[in-house]
Amino acid sequence: MSLPNTSVDFDFTIMNLEYVVEIESRKPLEEHVLNLAEHAGEYVLSLTTQGETNYTINGQHYCVSKGDILFFPRYMPRKRETEQGKHWQHIVVLFQLHFHSLEVKEKIDRMNHIFCNLDQTKVPFLFHELHRAWVGKQPGFLIRCRSRILEIIHALIVDSLDNKTSHMRMVELLIALMDANEHRFYSIEELSAEVGISPSYLSLIFKKTTGLTVIQYQNRIKTGKAYDLLRSGEYTITAVAERLGFRDIYYFSRLYKKIMGSAPSSVLKR
Repeated sequence: MSLPNTSVDFDFTIMNLEYVVEIESRKPLEEHVLNLAEHAGEYVLSLTTQGETNYTINGQHYCVSKGDILFFPRYMPRKRETEQGKHWQHIVVLFQLHFHSLEVKEKIDRMNHIFCNLDQTKVPFLFHELHRAWVGKQPGFLIRCRSRILEIIHALIVDSLDNKTSHMRMVELLIALMDANEHRFYSIEELSAEVGISPSYLSLIFKKTTGLTVIQYQNRIKTGKAYDLLRSGEYTITAVAERLGFRDIYYFSRLYKKIMGSAPSSVLKR
């Protein structure tokens, strides 16, 4: 279960996967202008594996070389120009995305269209795994392909975030700490000591990065886990509260209802 969040998350589903193919382009010029209505929801992912080219997407000019990734809605007008006698080789993926809100689609469409500084080991490996799975078409290949596409897009999203700094990595470290020690209630002082900064500075960074205070995020981790434990049918409300470090079951129930919108007992009745 995903934790509720005040910020908009990138929630979407991969629908039709049209193709995954490695292409060597030798034409000096290619242009594409497609109808928005006919191609709404279609997206293109591309990893340059050899050569270089000049690409224009929606009026923005890019120089694309080995290791660079392109990601854009297919309907956007684009033009590719390659110097005479040179070639451009890339793995290209065409698929459809279904968005769970218009705001998420707008966020995706506003992302960078070229990514030049991603992990040059992991991301190309994901592309090649995706290509091998598509070509091999072994049982379950579509699941494997979709999972690899999601991993690639996740890397692009993280790279696009304005706050992708050491601060974000620090916040991720603290979230992992709270998640791994579900029975603990960390104070802001304890967490700031873990990363070596002042409590006030941590509070500022954490709120700016996640949209929540440290305590709010910690409570959401706990109530999210409580939901999953209760849904499993293996735990009583008291047992869940104790596992998550609550000494007062009534406080646990009030907090759960405040965050999740219904009492924990409602989960047991489903």
